[in-house]
Amino acid sequence: MEAFTTLNSVDFDLQTLAQFCPVAIAVVDRAMNYLWLNQKWLEGLGSPLHLQDILGRNHYDFFQLSPDQQENFRRCLVGDLLTYSDELIMPQGIVRWHAKPYFTEPQTISGLILIHEIASDSMAQKYAACMQQRSRLEQQLSQQTAELAQEIRDRVAAEESYAQLGTALESTSDAIGIFDSKGYPTFVNSAFLDLFGFSFAELQKRGMKSLFVQEAIAERVHDTLMQGGSWAGEVDMHTSNGVIIPVAMRTNSIRDPDGKISGAVGIYTNISDRKAAELETQQGFSLLNATLEATADGLLVEDLRGNIVICNQKFADLWRIPANLIQSLRTLEIQQRILSQVADPQAFTNLISHLTPEADSFDLVKLKDGRTIERYSQPQRINGQCVGRVWGYRDISSRIIAEEALRSSEQRSRQQAEQLEKALKQLKSTQAQLIQTERLSGLGQLIAGISHEINNPINYIYGNLAPANDHINQIIELLNLFLHYYPQPEPAIQGKLREIDLDYIVEDFQKIMSSIRLGAERIHRLVQSLHKFARADSTECRYADLHAGIESTLVILHNRLKANSERGEIQVIKNYCQMPSVECFPSQMNQVFMNIIANAIDALDDTLRPAEETTANELAWERTWQKPEDWVPCIWITTAISPENTAVIRIQDNAGGMPEFIKQRIFDPFFTTKPVGKGTGLGLSISYQIITENHKGKLMCHSTEGIGTEFVIEIPILQASSDGTTVLTSSKSLLN
Repeated sequence: MEAFTTLNSVDFDLQTLAQFCPVAIAVVDRAMNYLWLNQKWLEGLGSPLHLQDILGRNHYDFFQLSPDQQENFRRCLVGDLLTYSDELIMPQGIVRWHAKPYFTEPQTISGLILIHEIASDSMAQKYAACMQQRSRLEQQLSQQTAELAQEIRDRVAAEESYAQLGTALESTSDAIGIFDSKGYPTFVNSAFLDLFGFSFAELQKRGMKSLFVQEAIAERVHDTLMQGGSWAGEVDMHTSNGVIIPVAMRTNSIRDPDGKISGAVGIYTNISDRKAAELETQQGFSLLNATLEATADGLLVEDLRGNIVICNQKFADLWRIPANLIQSLRTLEIQQRILSQVADPQAFTNLISHLTPEADSFDLVKLKDGRTIERYSQPQRINGQCVGRVWGYRDISSRIIAEEALRSSEQRSRQQAEQLEKALKQLKSTQAQLIQTERLSGLGQLIAGISHEINNPINYIYGNLAPANDHINQIIELLNLFLHYYPQPEPAIQGKLREIDLDYIVEDFQKIMSSIRLGAERIHRLVQSLHKFARADSTECRYADLHAGIESTLVILHNRLKANSERGEIQVIKNYCQMPSVECFPSQMNQVFMNIIANAIDALDDTLRPAEETTANELAWERTWQKPEDWVPCIWITTAISPENTAVIRIQDNAGGMPEFIKQRIFDPFFTTKPVGKGTGLGLSISYQIITENHKGKLMCHSTEGIGTEFVIEIPILQASSDGTTVLTSSKSLLN
C-alpha cells in the first residue's frame, strides 16, 4: 500500500508501464498451444488479431521454425533442456527467444513459458514515432478547452485503470520495480519487498545497485538501460538479512514522451528453488550416467513419443552404432540401424506397436549375425505418471549355447542315472535272489542230507517193528502155554513172576510197541516230506504233483499250525480239484507254497499281538481291525484248472487284510511289514519271480481290510519254449 501511494505521488503515467512493457510473454501447454499471452506478445504477431483469436491455437501457426528449433522446444518439454535461447529473423527484425519449462506439480512439466523481444532498433524507432504523435495529440487536446470536461472523465477512467494495473502488479508473484535514471525506486510491488526484505524507504536510500553482489554487473546493467537497451540474465543479489539469492532479472529502459531515458522497469524472480532443482537434476543425471555405464546391459530411455532421450555405451556396443549417432541421439537413424541387424524386423516392431504405456515387456530377438538378444522394457514414471519407457538389451548368445550344452549333459546324465538305477535295482534283486538261493540251496542240501541219514535208521526201525512184534507175540504165547501147563513152577520162578508182574509187562509192552510204531510212522512221513520239499533235482523242469508239494509244505509247517497259548489251532481247509501233473520246477513251487503259507500264518499271529509289537518296523501299520468273538484262524487252499489250461492255486487267510499302500509294495525286494529281525522282505519277491519269470505265470494278491488276504498262483500246465514247443527237461536257473 505504501508503494502504491508513492506511485500516485509520482508524476508518471502508469499506462506507460502497460503500454511499453519490454517483455513479450506467452504460456503454452505440452502441445505448444497458447494458454496465456500479454499484449506485447499480441502486438509482436504483426496481425490484427484479438486475444480470444490466439488462445488455444498452436505456436507453430504463427512462427515458422526450423526442425532443429522445434526439436529444442521438444527437449525443453521432456526436461532435457532447462532453458532454450535462440534468435529468429522476422519482419519486425531479429527476435530473441527464451523458453523455460514450468511445473504445475513437482517434477511434472506442464508446458513452456516463452519470452521474446526485438533485438533491432526498428521497433524502438516505431515506438518513438508513436510517442511523438501522441505528444502532438496531447498538445492539441490541451489546447481544446472545450473538451476539458471529457478529458476529466478520461482522467477518472485512466485512474481506475491505473488502480486496476496496480492491483495486477501487486497480485503477481514476480517482484516488479520501477526506477529512475539514477537507480532509485519510484515503485516496487509487495513481491519485490518480500523477495529482498527491505522496506520501500530503505530502498530509496540504498538504490538498486546496492542489491547486486557484483558491482561490475550492476554498472553494466545500468549503462545498458541508460543507453536505451534492455538486459536479461541471472545474477546474485543481497537480501536484507545478508543472504545471497540467485535472481532471474529482465529490465527495460523507460522513455518519457520526449524520447529521453527516464528510468527503467524490471521483473525479478527468485530462482533458488530452480537452481537447487537444476543442481539436484545435474547430480541425478551424473549418478544416472554412472549407473547406466556401470550396468552390463545396453539401456535406452525413450519419451512417450518414442524419441530417444538417453542411452549408455553398452547399448551402442551391442548394436554397433557409431559414436556420432549416439552423441546426436538421432532417433530415426538409430532405429533404422537396429532394424537392419534384426532377423525378423516385423516381429521386432510388432511388440512395440502393441505395447500399452503401462505394460512391461520381455522377448528374445534373433539377429542376422546369429546372436540372440534378450529385450525387456518397463514404463518410466515420475510421480506416478508415465513419461517414457526404459529398454534393456542383453546378449545371451553364450548363455544359450551353455544352456543347450547343459541340457544335453543333463539328458545324458539323466539317462545314465536311469540306467544306473535300473542296474542297481537289478543288482539288488539279483543279490537278494542269490542270497536266498544260496540259503535255500544250503538248507536244501542240509535237509536232504539229514533226511537221508535219518531215513535209513528209521526205515530199519520201521521195517523191523512188524517182525519184532510177531516175535514178541510168539514169546508171549509160549509163556502163556508154560503157565497153563506148569501152573506150579519152581519157587524161584514163582518169586520172579511176582517180582516182575508178568501180566502188567505183557499188557504194557504191547502199548509200547504201538507207540513206537506210531512214532516211526510219523518220522517216516516227515522224512518223506522233507525229501520231497528239498529234492536234489530242484533245477529240473519236470511233471510234478502240486498237491503233493502243498501237502509236504503243510507237514513241515505242522508245528506252526498247532494251537498255542494265544490262539487255537489254525484250521487248514483244503479244496483240491482233479489236477493232472504240472510241468514245473517242483522245489521252486514248494518254496513259493512255503513263503505264502508261512506269511499267512504270520498274519494270523499278528492279529493277536499288541500294537507296539506289530509296528516295530517303520513300514508296518497299526491294525484297527477287531476280530469277531467267534473268530477261528483259518487258511483256505483251493486248486482249479482254468479255461486257459493253467493250474490255479488260491491261498487265503482271515487275518484282517492290509491297506492298499502296503499291498502295492509286497512284491518289492526287501520290503517287509514284520518286526525288525523277523522278516527279510525277500520271500514274496523271489516267489513273484519264480512264478512270473521261471514259470511264465501270474502271482496276484487280493486283500480287503477287515476280512483277509488271498494270493492267486497261475502257471501253465505245460511249459513252452521260445519256439512254442513243450519243454520237459530243460534246465532253468532261478535267476533266468
